Amino acid sequence: MSAKKLPAKKSSAKKAPAKKAAKKTATKKAAPKKSNVELLSAAGVIHPDHVAKHNHKAINKLSPVEVKTLIKLRSKLGALAPNDDDLSPNFPV
Repeated sequence: MSAKKLPAKKSSAKKAPAKKAAKKTATKKAAPKKSNVELLSAAGVIHPDHVAKHNHKAINKLSPVEVKTLIKLRSKLGALAPNDDDLSPNFPV
């Protein structure tokens, strides 16, 4: 058995790391954050005119996860009736 040397592996040329794209947030102003009342109203979960001012504080204390859950629940139960004065009893409160 003769001692054969294996050919040396060719090292591939390393590519230079890609430059990261410049952030565009500097030129773009951040959109104002919407309150939970606005988010829930836009999603059709609540009627904005049926929410008293003292309830805004409690609604705005909800976490983003809670708000998303309420929005998902509303979409699964269906849209509000257009002139529903009893705040849609099919929605758990």
